[in-house]
Amino acid sequence: MLKKIVSCSFCLQFLVLSVFSQTIITRPGIGDCKLVFEDNFDSTALNTKVWDYRTDTRFWSKQVPENVTVANGYLYLNVKQQNIGATQYTGAGVITKKGYKYGYYESRFKIPKGKGWHTSFWMMYKLPSTGIPYSTLCQEIDVCENDSKSFTSYSTNLHNYYPVHSNSGAKTVTTPNLADTFHIWACEFTPKEIKFFFEGKLVRTLDATKQKHGDASIWLTTIAAPLGGTDTVDVAKLPSAAVYDYVRFYEQLNPVYPDTTTTDSMRTTPNPANPQIIVDNTDAGCTFSSTWSVSSGVTGFYGTNYAYYPSNSSTNWAKWTPLIPEDGNYRIYMRWAAYSNRPIAAPVEIKHMEGISSAKVDQTLNSGKWNFLGSYQLNKGELDYVKIACSGGTNTIADAVLFEKMPIETALQKVNSDNVKFWVDASNNTNLTKANFILTKNCIASLKIYTVYGMLVSEVFNNQKLATGEYNYTLNSTGMVKGLYLAMLTIDNQIITNKFKY
Repeated sequence: MLKKIVSCSFCLQFLVLSVFSQTIITRPGIGDCKLVFEDNFDSTALNTKVWDYRTDTRFWSKQVPENVTVANGYLYLNVKQQNIGATQYTGAGVITKKGYKYGYYESRFKIPKGKGWHTSFWMMYKLPSTGIPYSTLCQEIDVCENDSKSFTSYSTNLHNYYPVHSNSGAKTVTTPNLADTFHIWACEFTPKEIKFFFEGKLVRTLDATKQKHGDASIWLTTIAAPLGGTDTVDVAKLPSAAVYDYVRFYEQLNPVYPDTTTTDSMRTTPNPANPQIIVDNTDAGCTFSSTWSVSSGVTGFYGTNYAYYPSNSSTNWAKWTPLIPEDGNYRIYMRWAAYSNRPIAAPVEIKHMEGISSAKVDQTLNSGKWNFLGSYQLNKGELDYVKIACSGGTNTIADAVLFEKMPIETALQKVNSDNVKFWVDASNNTNLTKANFILTKNCIASLKIYTVYGMLVSEVFNNQKLATGEYNYTLNSTGMVKGLYLAMLTIDNQIITNKFKY
């Protein structure tokens, strides 16, 4: 059935979207997105194969399935003065059974007439049971939260529930009257950021890299609530309804990840799911400037014992040199058996792909733990190391060091195209690092350089029309330092990546 035409004052592109949905759309900030979920509410009842009802009691209302109706191409979330249990009002809500993640979310709706109702379009993980899932460990994205004490504003927010509940803070957006006519709300969710839109205009941008991400259901809800300074429900305007025209989700086809799992990069304890290399003080990879003593007298060490040097002579050191199987990013942890006679600021040197970094460790604390030194890009082979020097205290401890491979490069690995051959010629002379590719057909192409964390460093070219033939480009940029990078070639929406060392 053809979606109804509505009279609107906003630009033509939104009128078109309210009539026809496109299978593929291109968003300026996130690239191509594919339509994977849509409900235009063109049937005569809610599609319970894709939607669950919201059935909790929250604030002033009980949410009931019978308040959800579908008619004339609209979803009605009806609100009523109705006594159920201890509540005097009933609201309504629907929640997608399936969760979604990175991409573009959009809905067109209007809020109920009369104050007292908290109407929302939001994404959050839904537990198998009904109700507000505050035990979720993932994000809550509030695209629209309207407290109908005000008909000319709403707020956006981003919540994080791990390890404790926090949020970015509500931001108020001033609008035309939200109860008089329909309006379009949307957001772009990527591994890097969240952008909120009202009637196609960007109203807020938030950093999304500081929390864990997961699949989340789409929620369309309206409840009676004392939020936003609401003091009562306007019963004279009841019954009323929040009316939804449509809701859509376009999945981002080629998300660029700041890290494979954002919170994984912020871990301060090892992740046993990742490959790990441990060099103990008794292993061949651990060497000493001179003879160090060994002991097992203080618990908390790794292996059978630990080494110590009973002097604060800074010329004495212990060094752990791992055999690294491949170039990549590694988290490094150090372990010791703590005691009161240890140094409180022993200098540690970390040699890595970009150079040499330093840290200090307090060996009077954190016994028997893997203490995080940082994340570093390491070279394949036995080129990099961790070294501790004696300093202060009576006994500097050399126990074990753990090197954990972070699986970040896999985030950008996509399918190869049969229509192109792509390779990178790396050289010790970085000015000679070149990207080469051969095209067997005319196409639209882009070539970009990313760190292995997925952060854009340089656009060599973007969305250019290229003819059949062979091409080569020098890969260098003022934003590049020594380390690992990904050259990403996009050919007619297909991605091929090559990792190289600069």
